Amino acid sequence: MAGDMDDNVILVGFMGAGKSSVGRILAKRLGRCFVETDDMITAKEGRPIPEIFTAKGEPHFRALEDEAVRLLALKRGDVIATGGGLPCQDGRVEALQALGTVVWLSGDLATLCERALRSGDRPMLHGKTREEIETLYKSREPFYAKADLSVDTTRLNPDQVAAEVLKALRVRARPPHPALSPRGGEGYKAPRPPPRILSPIGGEGRSSSRDAASATRRGLSR
Repeated sequence: MAGDMDDNVILVGFMGAGKSSVGRILAKRLGRCFVETDDMITAKEGRPIPEIFTAKGEPHFRALEDEAVRLLALKRGDVIATGGGLPCQDGRVEALQALGTVVWLSGDLATLCERALRSGDRPMLHGKTREEIETLYKSREPFYAKADLSVDTTRLNPDQVAAEVLKALRVRARPPHPALSPRGGEGYKAPRPPPRILSPIGGEGRSSSRDAASATRRGLSR
């Protein structure tokens, strides 16, 4: 998208990035509705995410995410928090970018894992070693990196992250300064022509002393 402040704002990132808490704060500050794809899925299935994984497995859950993305096309001007794995399929980030501005809430992996485990039940982390979690993160990172904007959340609380996201959105929506416009583009001003250089004595644009004296004599004889 072009970065219009009226676009949907779509938050992506790994578990523990704070997409839900930051999304709610951001929606309040912008006066918008807050939408969470995990909530869309649990409302449809009538059960929480961990139960969906246990009962029907990850492939079923990913299919539900596909449907959620299609439904997001109906949203206008909302703040949307996505599940950690939702953007991590070929073409998925591009599909989200067609709906609004995608913002990656990044962070140090150790910090993200600590937050994720502290905040609730995470099926994708169950029974995994540190190495397995790191492998999962590295497999997802290239998808997150396609986002339009990125904010590092490592040392920030949700309020501070929301403030940084707002700042980044406003910079993105701001029209370019004319001085920075490409040559010939909108706002471009052609350089002024160089100042006219006086001709040498006796040349075009300047009379010689002999001509001046002749003109003076003619004037006196009249």
